[in-house]
Amino acid sequence: MGTKDGLMGRLLGNAEKFSEKQVAETLDLLVSHGLQRGASDIHIEPHDRFVLVRYRIDGSLRGVHKLPRAALELLMTELKTRAALRAQDVVLPQEGHYDVATDDGRQVTANVSTMPVYGGEKAVLHLSVQAGKPRELEVAGPRHNGVGSTLFSLLDLLNSPMVSIATVEGHPKHRLPGTSQTYLSASGMNYHAGLQAALKQDPNIIMLSDLPDSGTAELAIHAATTGHLVIVGIHAEGALAAALRVRVAGIEPFLLATGLRATIGQRLVRRLCTQCRERRLITAEEQHLLKDAFGVATSAAHKRLHQLEAQAAAGGMGDPKQLNTSTTQVSHLWRKSTEGCHVCDHTGYNGQIALVEVLANTENVQKGILDRGVASVPALQKLAVKDGFVPMALDGLVKALRGQIDIQEVLHAAHVRVY
Repeated sequence: MGTKDGLMGRLLGNAEKFSEKQVAETLDLLVSHGLQRGASDIHIEPHDRFVLVRYRIDGSLRGVHKLPRAALELLMTELKTRAALRAQDVVLPQEGHYDVATDDGRQVTANVSTMPVYGGEKAVLHLSVQAGKPRELEVAGPRHNGVGSTLFSLLDLLNSPMVSIATVEGHPKHRLPGTSQTYLSASGMNYHAGLQAALKQDPNIIMLSDLPDSGTAELAIHAATTGHLVIVGIHAEGALAAALRVRVAGIEPFLLATGLRATIGQRLVRRLCTQCRERRLITAEEQHLLKDAFGVATSAAHKRLHQLEAQAAAGGMGDPKQLNTSTTQVSHLWRKSTEGCHVCDHTGYNGQIALVEVLANTENVQKGILDRGVASVPALQKLAVKDGFVPMALDGLVKALRGQIDIQEVLHAAHVRVY
């Protein structure tokens, strides 16, 4: 299936017995190949006659290798040993991690999850590359949508010798020098106990990678209202849903309205390959889509969309001389090439980009938080838009106009009614 299957075959051969060295080298090669292809996850799955290895690249799974079925048990044992898991326990799910040394000097953590399935065990390795510096720019989004990377980007912006930063994380994903990082998977604590312990050391900034219960949420809000900057990762539909989720967790609205600064929602989608993407006239069907799904139906909506596209173009997104909107209409969109090119491995996509929304705690948003009658995302959005809030779907539409993504990616990733 993949270009390296020949080497995999030579390592494992076609025999029913394999040496520990062969299995270890095969696992190293699977991870190395995944990193070379930009994979975020590696799935090792048992089938009747073979073991299928799939890589998640740009958010989509691709079948890459087939390994001999007889190698599964030894492969799982080697993986569990590296991740400090119970090698003989094959009936319960387990989680662990280990560090990977790469030829190019990068530091990588493989977070390992095993699960008993029909035919044996399935393993998933989530690869976290420890970049020399996090990407430059409370975050919300579904799992594996870049929330962890954004959290550490924020911490990197705030990090200095003048401040003390403490983190409480489920598993290690990124290492940020100059901070005190606590991993719950290694310490045996929960988030509430970890936050309590961190607060006793009086840090300036605290980061929690999750907010799992009302007790932890209440403690985090109190910390935020007593002089600490608290940054939290929340798995929610977006920035608006994150704010409402914290409120329904039992937090007094006046505390949330006082302690909240902003929430950020994001979803990762596939980026169009800039080498082979195609600009095209918008279809009649898509004109109706803009009206029915995105709400671009009024003169005011068209003017705002044009203004946002112009701002994006001026900021360096796409060709600044080529706009695809006017104050009255949308003329062009972009699509992936049907044949692709060598740069994108003939998929039409190359990398990922985030759809983002930022909910600032403005006067109108505070009113919505304090008013228990504002209990839904649309109701809170109506208030936030008055202060300039740009919903995630609208951000996605602008990126589709600028040739960054296909409009179908926006429909798939975000709730779309934006006006």
